[in-house]
Amino acid sequence: MSESSCDSLSNSMIMTCFCNELARCFTSRNPLNPGRRFYRCSKPKMENLRESLNAIKIERDNLKKKFENLEILNYFEVKK
Repeated sequence: MSESSCDSLSNSMIMTCFCNELARCFTSRNPLNPGRRFYRCSKPKMENLRESLNAIKIERDNLKKKFENLEILNYFEVKK
């Protein structure tokens, strides 16, 4: 996070992430770090996007196979 871009607006801290998006300030409620303040970018994490993309690719490939099977079945039904 960039500390030079930290502003104070109505008792809440706003920082700018390295990606130039606003990062909101949160307070931890975790028993290991109670009350610790941290900033989080509003963009989703890249690894989550990659996992989602991989899952979508797998689903796409499965749907392609189902579609091909249906086309084959349709071809034989039309030939009857």
